Amino acid sequence: MANDGHRYATFESMKYDAMRGPYREGVKFIKESGYTIDDLLEHFPAFAGHFSIARLLTHYELYRKTLDVAGHIAEVGVYKGAGSILFGKLVRLFEPSGMTMVHGFDWFEGMATTDEEKYVDRGSYTESHQRVMDLVKSQSLDNIVKVHKLDVTKDLVHFFEEHPSMRFKLVFLDAGIYEVTKASIEAFWPRLTPGGILILDQYNHELSPGETRAVKDVLPNAKVRTLPWGWMPTGYIVKE
Repeated sequence: MANDGHRYATFESMKYDAMRGPYREGVKFIKESGYTIDDLLEHFPAFAGHFSIARLLTHYELYRKTLDVAGHIAEVGVYKGAGSILFGKLVRLFEPSGMTMVHGFDWFEGMATTDEEKYVDRGSYTESHQRVMDLVKSQSLDNIVKVHKLDVTKDLVHFFEEHPSMRFKLVFLDAGIYEVTKASIEAFWPRLTPGGILILDQYNHELSPGETRAVKDVLPNAKVRTLPWGWMPTGYIVKE
């Protein structure tokens, strides 16, 4: 529930505003109580907010729906690597002998906002490409997770020209910008195996209106579903 890099607006972003105070008090208590890094890692459900756990479970549930679908997993908007690394660990757990890989795509220069994304700071959510790759390698996931530094609005077409056989069963869009989302859907949708899932992080959300607009423009007849107990991602589309 941190707001690093954005400002709250009026509707969706304020729905649970009453919970922010208690959440921050809980974080303050954790910081001041002498817990170790081992405590935080080994007992993370005791410390993570329930929205963060809901996000993790959403990824898990949607991944599980695609276990019998052929293809790789993609994430657009890697940031610190949480999504790609989580999917990599799920692949390690549930597909130990399979060929599924995780491909993360990000330009690692932060948010390229326009006037449409007026509540998100330009250049926010910036992370080092090298640090993400080092994090992947430090957990021996580099045979599963590949992180590509590129501008999807310009370079994704060329990437697929170099890898024409690549197909996907799960694509997670977490960029929130119209141009990035539109280019991603146009590139990935034809390569998404029937039965595969396109995950939308902030569909129908005021902080990223471009995401909703891109879906409407590229897939106007798509049925956008949601997990009623989830938080974000807010929507997903199953390719029929």
